[in-house]
Amino acid sequence: MRDYADERHKGWCIHCKAGLGNVESNLDHVPSKSILDRPFPNDLPTVRICKSCNTSFSNDEEYFIAFLGSVLAGSADPDQQVVARSEKILGSNYRLQDEIESQLQIVKDADGNDQITFVPDMAKIQNVVVKNARGHVLFEHGQPAEGEPARVAIQPIPTLSPDMLSNFETIDYGAGWPEVGSRLMQRLVSGEDMRSDGWVVVQPNVYRFAVTDQGQFIVRTVIREYLATEVAWDRI
Repeated sequence: MRDYADERHKGWCIHCKAGLGNVESNLDHVPSKSILDRPFPNDLPTVRICKSCNTSFSNDEEYFIAFLGSVLAGSADPDQQVVARSEKILGSNYRLQDEIESQLQIVKDADGNDQITFVPDMAKIQNVVVKNARGHVLFEHGQPAEGEPARVAIQPIPTLSPDMLSNFETIDYGAGWPEVGSRLMQRLVSGEDMRSDGWVVVQPNVYRFAVTDQGQFIVRTVIREYLATEVAWDRI
């Protein structure tokens, strides 16, 4: 879909506010391609940001997918991975493998059985989640999410109560409409890539998201049907 929203919002890097006409820039995929499986979907969303910011996220993105893959596999062993990208990263980056293995803890459950728990570096996880959320706001609404988020929530879906999960899964676009010409406006009219429950599916069972504007820009994502995230910005 073409974006017919206000072009003035697209002249600045959404992360550092550098004028894109004054610095080297490139297209950033939203979400990061490292989160997705090959073959990639056609026409992945992209936003233009400065090259410096784009490069700065690489290490945290590598950690994010390697850590998530390790959690899903229950191990940081490359040979046990269920996510191909995680297997590749861990198989070539022994330092990162050691780091994630050090974040593994074995605790006793209520029945006295051993249970594997991973304790992530939340600063790295949050950096990737917020980065993708900013990109979603610009791509869907044609407007930047400015300043620090008012709220960031990141939680494995199995730890959510039924009421919390039901609330999270319920997407309410409200009575208002997004900016005329924005991609989200087009989605709401055409239903393109949007399920009946309001979620936009980038890759089935791998990544879906929703962006709403209820006085705040609110971005929700579900990654691998395991990790639920929500990032909110107050409208300026």
